[in-house]
Amino acid sequence: MPTRESTPAGAPCWVDLFSSDTERATEFYSSVFGWSAERAGPEYGGYVNFTKDGHYVAGMMHTDGSHGADDQWTVYLASDDAEKTACAVKDNGGNLSAPPMEVPAKGFMADRR
Repeated sequence: MPTRESTPAGAPCWVDLFSSDTERATEFYSSVFGWSAERAGPEYGGYVNFTKDGHYVAGMMHTDGSHGADDQWTVYLASDDAEKTACAVKDNGGNLSAPPMEVPAKGFMADRR
């Protein structure tokens, strides 16, 4: 897959895995896809970035199920304005589990679960 220089609004822009066994998941995806795992700094709460050939391809966070998130993949869609998109979600009958929040040095995200 070619490396994309930009992501149009509405297109998938990131995926991450909530895993109850991050060590096993790291071993699995490293073996299957040749991904490397890099732990983000402590300010990211134990988040793991997966890379392939020097490019970020996915992320992973530990879950113990206590926040209602079982082991699962999440797909994120690009938006030009997270606040405006969050309002559009609500205006069209959707709901958010959390309002848009800043991810330091990365941008903003909102979550619909």
